Amino acid sequence: MRGREPEWHTFIQLLRAAEDGQGGTLLVEGEPGTGKSLLLAEAASQASRQGFLQLTGRAEELGQFIPLAPLVMALDEPPACARRTGEDPRIQLVERLRAHLERCVATRPVLFCLDDLQWADPATLAALRTLQWELTAAPVAWLLARCTVRSPGNDEADRLFGLLEQHGATRTELGALPDDVVTVVAADVLGAVPQPDVLALAATAGGNPFLLTELLAGLSEEGSVEISGGRARLLTTDPPARVHTLVRHLLDGLDRHTRQLVEAAAVLGRSFSPEDAAELVGTAPAALLPAFEEAMDAGILVTTEEALEFRHELVWHAVAAALPPPVRHALHHQIGKLLLDRGGSAMRAAGHLIEGTRQGDARTLTGLDRAVTEVLASSPCAAADLAVQAVALSDLSDPSRFARVVTAIEATTEAGRLEDAGDLVRSALARPVSAPAAAELRCALSGILFMGGQAAEAAVEAEAALAEPSLTGHQRDRATLALLYGLAGLADSKRAAEEAEAILMAADRHGEAVVVGAMVVLASIRWDAGRLADGLRLVREAVERAGGGSVAVRRTHPRLALASMLTDIRRLDEAQVVVGEAREEVESLGHSAWMSGPAVLRARVELVAGRLDDAVAEAQVGLDLAGSLGTHLFSSLAASVLSMVALHRGDLRGAAQHIEADRSRLSRHAATTMPARCAMVAAQVAEARDGPVDAMKLVAHVYPELQEQRWILVGEPTGAPWLVRIALATGDRSSAELAVAAAESLAGDNPGFRTLRTAATHARGLLEGDAEALGLAAKEGADPWSRASAAEDLGVVLAAAGDRQEAVRSLDQALAGYEETGATRDAARLRRRLRRMGVRHRHWATAERPVSGWASLTDTECTVSLLVTQGWTNRQVANQMFISVHTVAFHLRQIFRKLGIGSRVELTRLAVEQGRDLERPEGR
Repeated sequence: MRGREPEWHTFIQLLRAAEDGQGGTLLVEGEPGTGKSLLLAEAASQASRQGFLQLTGRAEELGQFIPLAPLVMALDEPPACARRTGEDPRIQLVERLRAHLERCVATRPVLFCLDDLQWADPATLAALRTLQWELTAAPVAWLLARCTVRSPGNDEADRLFGLLEQHGATRTELGALPDDVVTVVAADVLGAVPQPDVLALAATAGGNPFLLTELLAGLSEEGSVEISGGRARLLTTDPPARVHTLVRHLLDGLDRHTRQLVEAAAVLGRSFSPEDAAELVGTAPAALLPAFEEAMDAGILVTTEEALEFRHELVWHAVAAALPPPVRHALHHQIGKLLLDRGGSAMRAAGHLIEGTRQGDARTLTGLDRAVTEVLASSPCAAADLAVQAVALSDLSDPSRFARVVTAIEATTEAGRLEDAGDLVRSALARPVSAPAAAELRCALSGILFMGGQAAEAAVEAEAALAEPSLTGHQRDRATLALLYGLAGLADSKRAAEEAEAILMAADRHGEAVVVGAMVVLASIRWDAGRLADGLRLVREAVERAGGGSVAVRRTHPRLALASMLTDIRRLDEAQVVVGEAREEVESLGHSAWMSGPAVLRARVELVAGRLDDAVAEAQVGLDLAGSLGTHLFSSLAASVLSMVALHRGDLRGAAQHIEADRSRLSRHAATTMPARCAMVAAQVAEARDGPVDAMKLVAHVYPELQEQRWILVGEPTGAPWLVRIALATGDRSSAELAVAAAESLAGDNPGFRTLRTAATHARGLLEGDAEALGLAAKEGADPWSRASAAEDLGVVLAAAGDRQEAVRSLDQALAGYEETGATRDAARLRRRLRRMGVRHRHWATAERPVSGWASLTDTECTVSLLVTQGWTNRQVANQMFISVHTVAFHLRQIFRKLGIGSRVELTRLAVEQGRDLERPEGR
């Protein structure tokens, strides 16, 4: 009895009690298909094997008019009813039945099993109560069952069950099979481990054993499941013929009017209101009461607080799918029009309109337009689907078609579907359009190009749009913001700064989104120019103004710029909070085009904090999102994070591969600072792999530009010391002096930023071999790795000066810092240096993590595993861990790969078997 072990255990105890001469009663309740009849049949077989006499019967719906029929059927030897004068014949019959039952129990234990007691007549139920009471001391195991399709408490059987339970009977309800049992059943039927798509389809059976086995058997028979490597995957999600046959039998048993109602309601959706169903079939809700009751009695429909609902999703799908396509489309069309005619939100009608709208149907297309407008602000992805469909259904001659195209472009751009948006623009420009229309399309194309990282092309298109004198104020604002973003992405930001300043000087002539966008652009330019206080003030003001603004204003996302700046100056706690707020804002606005931004910025925070596993996970999520959406604004930053992690871990090949993979994107998908940032990372990889001379070749041009290109030192506090170290290693002291001068100038211009002062002190200490300066940098470094780096440089200087004891102490401090941040390559370098000084360290903590099994999971993956096995959804895990849903999904993919599993159910099973391994061992 797979999945019914508790009920079966209770039944076995009942039989044992009867064998010991004690009676007992088990009351079984369940919906149709929950395995009630199978449980009773297995119970009868088990009782027979144990030597019980079986007395079985079943009540029938039409048998309610025959008193005591189930009892007579069970005893199988009804005595002749010789009536005694003045006595109710039913009483006489009950007495004869009792006498017959007493003769039976005198020879051996008895299993008295009656099914479907929801149909039993009152006399049968009363007789059962009497017989069960009078034979309490007899070795009788009473197994009484009923179907609970109707609401409990509405019939005599329910009252009997309640009374028997009060007097010691055990009552059990056969509910839906739990998920783990569904997985086991699926594996048994299919002969392979079911993958998530199989389990998702199996879940539509609602844990109903009969539905589930019919579904799985049908999928197997029709070859709808592919078995490979011991895993079962779906080839189609269509219900198999077995399910359609089952549903057809259900419908065939209904009255004609009830069947019409059920089939029409299936097109409304799994859940629907009685009012909608009544209007659809052209009557009043009151007239449908008999049909509703019959459908509920048949187990097809159930009631919720506010609506009616198909009990099982699988049945709903099968009923809807069985309708001929023309009929189904006509019903969708009718429902869409019905909902539109009511007024209110057009979104409810949209799905039906899509399914039922005919090409060029102006009235229903207008309804789709309304739906797109309603959801565009809150859910661009949903709006994009509707808008693209609306364009496809519009005739070329439709005067509203161009407006739909523009809306579809906006929706697909906001949803991050840049390729679709670009295709729509180019298709529209290929047709004859007016000059203002062309300008509007070019403005949209500019935004698409900018999000794709093509700044120069974006600026060109925006300028072409602005050249059209007939643009409306709204269109001109959009084009101006597109131009501003495009110019900000160019190597020379001078014009972008001029445009931003001009906008802010005349803020009253522009929309709020343009003003906030100008503030963000100008803040970033001033930040990169080394005017940190100005940049931080401007971007904080932009965040404040955007917070209470419209959707268009909030979609400028100033928090992303603020998070980047906070990370630069190593205010990591605040940066992490701001990144989280930015992620929530992007998700709440449905602004998929910017989804990669929070992930990549979070990756950089994790890198600086020394949490390298989490940095890799977030960076990879950002790259995956950018690749799937074509939004490459943050791709190079993600690649630089992955390269630096690989470098810290000594994976020089991996670090180089990340750089090479990004080179093809740099010219087309890179913001202003990204190529130079990647050049710095590439040089650090070259130093590790080929030595300082090769590294110097890649960055020699940087030194003379440091006073102008100050962002290089702003964005990475360790940049100045590294540039000094490389220059000195290659004998180029003049370049080292340029780096020190630039770092000190930057720090002097920004006295309130300790990270810059400490970096300048570190650089000066390296140049001069100044132990005091390096000691200060080792103490006040902006992050753990920076402090470790300064401590290493101090150790080298002290060792060269002959102070071995202090040198070892400083190098030990550096080693601890590198190990804390997971920088295994740097730690290995320190151990070699210490060995040469005669000092050896044991380093168990650096043992390589296994590639598979529980021990291969990172700390974050262990936490995700633990929460998932406790039944948390991806969204709940994300909220608990303050990460994105995309990041949770990434971690789950890694967990499944490392554990060799394919589903959350398998993960739970493994966790139960080896739960102790979910906790990270000490020393890891």
